[in-house]
Amino acid sequence: MRGLALEGGGARGAFQVGAIKALYEMGYKFDAVAGTSIGSINGALIAIGDIEHLEEIWEGADMAHMVNGDAELIKELVKFEFKSDINKFKQLIVDTIKQGGLDVTPFRESLRRDVDEAKLRASKMDFGLVTLSLTDLKPIEVFIKDIPEGKLHDYILASANYPAFKNEKFDNKKMLDGAFFDNLPVNMLIERGCDEIVAVRLNSLGRIRKLPKETNTEIIMIEPSEDLGKVLDVDQTRAKHNIKLGYYDTMRVLKKLKGNLYYIDEVPSEEEVLANLLKLPREALIRVKKLIGSEKPVRRMVFEELLPMIADFVKANKEYTYSELMLNYYEQMAEQLEIDRFQILTFKAFVAQINEKLKSDSLKEFSSLDELSKNLMNLLPTKGYALLPHKTKSHLLVQIFYILFQNGFWAEATETAQNMV
Repeated sequence: MRGLALEGGGARGAFQVGAIKALYEMGYKFDAVAGTSIGSINGALIAIGDIEHLEEIWEGADMAHMVNGDAELIKELVKFEFKSDINKFKQLIVDTIKQGGLDVTPFRESLRRDVDEAKLRASKMDFGLVTLSLTDLKPIEVFIKDIPEGKLHDYILASANYPAFKNEKFDNKKMLDGAFFDNLPVNMLIERGCDEIVAVRLNSLGRIRKLPKETNTEIIMIEPSEDLGKVLDVDQTRAKHNIKLGYYDTMRVLKKLKGNLYYIDEVPSEEEVLANLLKLPREALIRVKKLIGSEKPVRRMVFEELLPMIADFVKANKEYTYSELMLNYYEQMAEQLEIDRFQILTFKAFVAQINEKLKSDSLKEFSSLDELSKNLMNLLPTKGYALLPHKTKSHLLVQIFYILFQNGFWAEATETAQNMV
């Protein structure tokens, strides 16, 4: 039995839309879904099977659809971008305090329109959520069969009752966002009988319950590779980006893709990379040795100075393999060349895109070291490269790349590259 656990996190929840699209594309089917806060809302629409509608909701999301009041002013307040009259902000804060929090009536109304209770109850996918009763001081973990008829939306709203929202009662009880008890309801699904669970995180604040010490449940964890933004930052551009990120970060896990920023398949093995490092043309290495001011023999220079320097510049993991380091290096070049990161590429195709871009003037500003960069490098010993400004490091990385790798993986330097230094 396979379950899907969805973490709470407000506006970050768009990430989960991309994740479920990737999971379905890879053939995953779920018997049950359990969510907290925004995870419960996403989970309800996933259980109904209305993924396209869920995506449309997120891509059209706007603060005006969430709260009553001056949506633009509230958006500025949430982002801490105070562009409007400060007196307006003061009045907004006073009014919000008086009414007990943000009035999210539009959000509540849209939820009742978007989530069809009859369809959800008829779904083959079980649905559960987490909330917390302040009145009873008790957590509520409940699946749909135990939610009274006609009360589904109240339970979902209770699960997503963020502290900044206006105080509301559900069944004459004060409820609080389920994140305060369990923001990633994996345990619910284990207790439900799931032996395989995909958990989609949003890296939000909240408590996550520890797993039982003795469990045979297989858990696949999907996590965002970058910050998803503020919890209350409802923004269409951000939502569309996070949907893409959710899709590709999930594909990274399912397809075991490599890379930190990009999504790369069929990366050369450690043995292949090492063999090619040993084949780097001596003439090119002599030019690199001159460029970085090394006094060591060229082959020793590669492993003792050049590669550690590149690792430092690209912020590689301290336990990097040569294969990982070279991929990080190519990612650095791809980012500078503004190559679209949202695509799945083999390493060879990745290199081909970089080389194609290099034929343009995309890196013209880095095509040669300026006099300031050269003077800084001459003043610093090899071990002092960490002190170089970011722009100088970028110049140096591109110079080395042109000399050694511009025609592809370990291709010999061309006449153009020879004339650059």
